[in-house]
Parts: sequence; C-alpha cells; structure tokens
Amino acid sequence: MSKIKERNIVLVIALLSYFLTALCASVVITGLTKIAADLNLNQIQLSWVQNAYGLTFGSFILLSGRLSDAFGRKRILNLALIIFGVSSIFTGVTSSAAIMIIARALQGIGAAILAPTSMALLMDYFEGPELVKALAWYSSISGLGSSIGLVLGGVLASYVSWRVGFYINVPVAAMMLWLSFKVLKTTPVTHQRFDIMGTVFSILGSAALVYAVNGAKNIWLFLIIALVVFALLLRTESKSQFPIMPLQIFHSKTRVYAYIVRALLVGSMMGFWFYISEFLQEYYHYTPLMAGIGFLPMTVTLFLTAVAVPRIVEKWGNRYTLSVAALVMLVGFIWIVLWRNGGYWFSVAIPMLFFGVGQGLGLTPDTNLGIAHVSVENTGVASGLVNTAHQLGSVLGVAVMISIASATVHAGDMFNEFHMAMIVGLVLTVVYTVITFLVPKDES
Repeated sequence: MSKIKERNIVLVIALLSYFLTALCASVVITGLTKIAADLNLNQIQLSWVQNAYGLTFGSFILLSGRLSDAFGRKRILNLALIIFGVSSIFTGVTSSAAIMIIARALQGIGAAILAPTSMALLMDYFEGPELVKALAWYSSISGLGSSIGLVLGGVLASYVSWRVGFYINVPVAAMMLWLSFKVLKTTPVTHQRFDIMGTVFSILGSAALVYAVNGAKNIWLFLIIALVVFALLLRTESKSQFPIMPLQIFHSKTRVYAYIVRALLVGSMMGFWFYISEFLQEYYHYTPLMAGIGFLPMTVTLFLTAVAVPRIVEKWGNRYTLSVAALVMLVGFIWIVLWRNGGYWFSVAIPMLFFGVGQGLGLTPDTNLGIAHVSVENTGVASGLVNTAHQLGSVLGVAVMISIASATVHAGDMFNEFHMAMIVGLVLTVVYTVITFLVPKDES
C-alpha cells in the first residue's frame, strides 16, 4: 500500500472517530421526547440519558490520552471502537431506563478514548502543511457531526425510530475496526509503570467537576471535591516518574492559553446550541426536524471555512488566525444580543453565519497551539488535554448559561432566558478574545 493511500485511510479513521463522538452526543437531543415516551422515563432519568454520556466522556479523556501513548494507538483505538459499538447496540435495543443510562455511560467511555487517540493518530502519520490540513478537517468534523446529529435525530424520531440513531454507529465502528487492523501499525507496548494514583485522581476529579455542573443538587460540595482531587492530582503528578499528565505540558504559555481559549470558545457555542434548539421549538414553534435544519447557516459556513483554513493558517499563522476567529465570534454574539426581535433570518441565521466562520477559523489554530512543541511520547497527552478542554468547556458553558439565565429570568420566559444566556456567551467570548492576543508570538 502506498504511503499516500495509507495516510488517507488514517485520515478517514480519525475523522469518522471524532464524527461519531459528536453525532452520538447530539442525535439524542431532538429525540429525547420520543425516548421518554417509549421507555416511560421521568425527567431525572431522561436527563441522565444525556448526562451519563457527558459525564464519562469528560472523566476519562485524560486517562485515554496517556493510554494511547503507553499501549499504542492501534490497540487503544480498537478497544474504543469495540466499547462504542457494543454499547450502541445495547442503547438501541433496551427497554430499561437503567440499561439505557449504563449503555450511554459506556458510549461516553468509548468516545473519551476515541477522541484523543484519533487526534494523536494524525500527529503520528502527518507532518507540516499536511498535518495542518488534517487537523483542520478534524477540528471542523465535531461541529458537522453535531449539526447532522440534530437533523438526523429529528428525522429518525419523527419518521422512523430514535433507536436507529444508535444502530448506525455499529456498522461504521465495524468498518473502522476493519480499516484499523488492515492499515494501522502495531507499536510495541512501553514497559513503564502506569500512574495508578494519577489515573484515579484524574477520573474522580473530572467526574466530580462534570457532575457538579451537570446534575448535582449540591453543586458547591462537588466543586470543592473536584478542586481537592485536582490538587491531589497535581501533587501526585509532580512526584510521579511516569505521570498520566506530565506537568511540563503546562510549561508552555502557548499551550495553556490554547486550552483556556478552547474551553471558553466551545462553552459559549455549546450554550448557544443548547438554547437555540429549545428557543426555535418553543418561541418560533419549529418542529424538531425544522429546528435541526435551522442550524444549516452555521453548519455550511463552518464546513466551507474549515476547508479554507489550512491556507489561511499558512498565510497568517496560528495566533493571528485564532484572534481573527475570536473577533468574528464576538461580532456574532454582539449581533444576537442587540438585534433580538428580527425573526429567524435576521436575529438567528445571520449570527449563525458569524459563528460558523468563527468556529471554522478558530478550532484548527487552537488545536495547533494546544499540541505545539510537545515531545513524541506526550502527543497523546497533549491531544487528550485539547479534548478535555473541549469537553469540560462544553459542559461548564451550558451550566453557567443555565444557572445565570434561570436565576435572573422568570421560569417559562424563554425569550428573555435565551437573551440572558447570550449575554453570558458574549462575556465568555470577550474573555477568550482578549486571551488570544496574549499568546506569545515566538511560540505560535
């Protein structure tokens, strides 16, 4: 097999991996009503159909990044695909609330392993401008997967069955598993001691943080637990000979700023996605299918910008491209906050155009900065941290928007609740826009 063909197949595997993780998170959203009716779920059980996926996804990413470094990309990717495929079958066939939630949690674990491992694969097989191009496609595929998931979930829930949304993961995962066995190189296992305590602390700390903002009744208790556990993690990693999260990763200001920007950017956008889906259905009375289609202005511009971004990064550089992306996002949030009474096309579709361009421009250079100058043995860890910032940022962003909007607006006032959430998104965008200008020029 030629080297070019081999790299193309690796790119397909990586893109499909990330696409599946995003699709699986969003395909449920527009089908939640049907799922609740078919399985007789109460509101708490229904919320955990979504929360279980996000909880395990956010909790296991740090571990997953180190696993692929220690045991090889191929072994860990194959393990992830098997977990993801089997759990998708159980999610689709079950009529039990408990099994549904457990299966969704297993899907989250599979997704947590897939995301950093697939990115690390790109870093193994590509370099230079080809790596920039591959990472551009990789960064854009999450937004595309989420958008397609919303539309697909609405179509399946309305005309077929929400179960099909989980079944389609199985043949795709099986095909990827076959490609992995056929193409990927098997690398030797590194015979180093595994950081057991660091692993335990990373999982418990991430889980406590995600649960605190996405389901816990006593939020402050779990936030304190998360902070204590993360402090123990840092202490453990500073003394470990083979840490799960090498602290030298954070010696670069560039990488640290990239992780912060990633969390805030994704947080603001996931908050928008969460509210706009409900807003279109409750305020504009869109069907689930029409609400999914309503995302197309953002989906199309995101895709087109992602196609062009490798050339843009090559010409402008990562730091400048990321700053321009942040400014474009800022214009989108200012627009949606100031012009909120113009109907879908003026008040929603136009800001979506800015959001699509901003995400398409921003995610790739942010990824590049987040993995900049890492040693070969730590590429999985750096990839894991980019994905950790992405996942935890999405959960925290939605939680902050919900908390502030709920506390300041009367229940049931969707119009003003949406407006307040967008103000929060604007504030988050201002913060990360400023941070993009702090990235050191010599490291970018």
